[in-house]
Amino acid sequence: MNAYRYHTGLSATVLLLALFMILPSFLTARGVDDRYIIVKGMQSLADFTQYATSLYVDAGVNESGKRVGYFKATDAGKSNEDGVRTNLDMAMVCAFLYDWLDDGDPQYSIKLPQGVAKEDLQRMALRALRYGYSTHHTVRQKRCTDGKYWGTYLDAQEKWHHQWESSLWVLSMAMAEDLLSEITDEEDALCLFKVIASEADYQLSRPVPHGYLGDTKAEENGWEANVLAVACSKYPMHPHADQWHEAMIRYGLNGYTVDADADDMTMVDGKRVCEWYAGTNLFADFTLQNHRYFHTSYQNVVMQEQAESILATYYLDHRSDIRLHRSLTWHWKEVWEQVLAQLALVDGELAMPNGNDWSMFLYDQLPAYAAMATIMRNGDALMLERRCLDQLLLRQATTGDGRYLLNADIGARRMGVTAHRVMMTLMLHCLFSTDEMSLENYHSMVEYDSGEPLQLAEVIPSSWEDFRQRHATAKIFPCQHLVRAMTKERFTCLSWSEGLKNFSGCIVPNMVEGSKIMIPYKKGFGGNLVGEPQSFPEKPMIKTDGNAWTVSGRIDGEPFLIWSTPGNAVIVMNRPAYMAFSFDPFTKEEREIQQADNWFNIDNTIAVIGNHNYRFGEKKVVNSIYTRVLTGEGKATVYFSGVDAQQTVRLAKKTHITVKENHLFLKTQDPDGTPYHASLNLITGEYSTKILP
Repeated sequence: MNAYRYHTGLSATVLLLALFMILPSFLTARGVDDRYIIVKGMQSLADFTQYATSLYVDAGVNESGKRVGYFKATDAGKSNEDGVRTNLDMAMVCAFLYDWLDDGDPQYSIKLPQGVAKEDLQRMALRALRYGYSTHHTVRQKRCTDGKYWGTYLDAQEKWHHQWESSLWVLSMAMAEDLLSEITDEEDALCLFKVIASEADYQLSRPVPHGYLGDTKAEENGWEANVLAVACSKYPMHPHADQWHEAMIRYGLNGYTVDADADDMTMVDGKRVCEWYAGTNLFADFTLQNHRYFHTSYQNVVMQEQAESILATYYLDHRSDIRLHRSLTWHWKEVWEQVLAQLALVDGELAMPNGNDWSMFLYDQLPAYAAMATIMRNGDALMLERRCLDQLLLRQATTGDGRYLLNADIGARRMGVTAHRVMMTLMLHCLFSTDEMSLENYHSMVEYDSGEPLQLAEVIPSSWEDFRQRHATAKIFPCQHLVRAMTKERFTCLSWSEGLKNFSGCIVPNMVEGSKIMIPYKKGFGGNLVGEPQSFPEKPMIKTDGNAWTVSGRIDGEPFLIWSTPGNAVIVMNRPAYMAFSFDPFTKEEREIQQADNWFNIDNTIAVIGNHNYRFGEKKVVNSIYTRVLTGEGKATVYFSGVDAQQTVRLAKKTHITVKENHLFLKTQDPDGTPYHASLNLITGEYSTKILP
């Protein structure tokens, strides 16, 4: 038996067929949320093929005479992340969609865009797959368009040459090949084997990385676990299979690791946690940093990658003794409860306290929600997942050609990654349905290695109001100098980031239609709420009281106070008004502006009140969203959410700002009449906040 044919179990295509054959009855009988997510998500991928098809380029033949092609990114067909990752993500998605269209029930048929046929998907996916493996260093049947090969390999002198992130791309390649297994041949399988074995063997040659200050290794360990999951699942009889499997566990567990794991005696997948532990990748409060600051996209992507390793072990290896590796869900519960759920917003977005250096409003946490909903049986995640998907589809609808967003930060690569994540979301719902009956049918044999059975209860989505109330209390993330809180009217957060050297925050109304009016925005040392300091502010003082918080300190030598009250008002003292608003096809291109000397209202939703001369900056693209920044002069500002212009006029009359003997005083009240009083000593920085009788 050839090494590359060690895997003799059912292909992913056959398993998907078995699952999809039961979907029509399953979708109509139970699992309403599964039905919604699968049908909507699959149609989204079908719509995406119009854009994907426009990127496809035939690239001749490889050295064995097979026709090849690629999906072009900015670096079309090149050997870097932009070229390889984009091509393989889109190859996988096209293969997956072709498989669905071939096997799906007509009642739930998915319509392809005009000019795109099923056969086109198969042809493009197969040729892009062959371009992918042909251009890898271990195969070398064709060079990339930059004249190079890609990937990690061992040379003739037994020296490893590592390409950062290349193992991540291999999961897409392996899934694409498995989905196309009915039309691939022995040579395809051999070439793929060479690629996978090389990328997996490299992980055996080095210690598991770790690090948490500014540059977590959590997400890197997550994608290294992916290629190891592919290798040990696809080739379970290979001489290195046991080593790959053990390395998968070690890399998988060393995603969300904290210092305490070094002494944890819990048995997980055959060893104690402290034996698997390689180093710390999260702070003690379970937050992480990447790109030098707390980054919610990276916080959730680790869970996505670990879930993809779980999917690989099921779709690529169908032996009867498969178990759900507890190592691949290590600390999910803590990361969810202590971080992600604390930052989840009404539309399913995750708050970005210091803004984002990726495209904004990506909803890239979709598969993380799916993993929590399906594998961990979490009703909050299921509720947020559906909201997140709805927004992702609304944004896709603005593009006209199936792309997922306009003005993407990294162009086609971003589109491929988003489609990849939609696909993985659907696979999670097919495999680990949120419906109780389906789980009983397909996974009654699944157990954690500890012997704890997978919980098979039907997942009931939470209500937003229940979720909001349970997450109302203000919370400080001490390792990130971040505070957040939720009231009936809005979510607020503020973050001081030493690595990025930024101090900014956001206010998000608790209404889906108004949740993206004010966008997370940073500029230089500051951004939303604090303005644009000339120098990096010293570390501020953060205090909480129930669902209220205060942040105080000095900016450019001057004291300031920000008070997120227990009601609606957010009060900023001794800083100019500063808030970024979206004017975008996805959010709203034209907004209703009403204002007077001391107040401003936008879309009868957001009110800004103070002694200011309000003005908008020019419209410009900020992280893929057209944005204008509102600024104003004066000593104090009050922000209200869910307030129309008439209410704003009344609230402005109740708001009084005075300076007397080096003290700044502000009186205001909420729309329900709750009165607030704040004072700030402009010399010493001492302050008081009161809810008046």
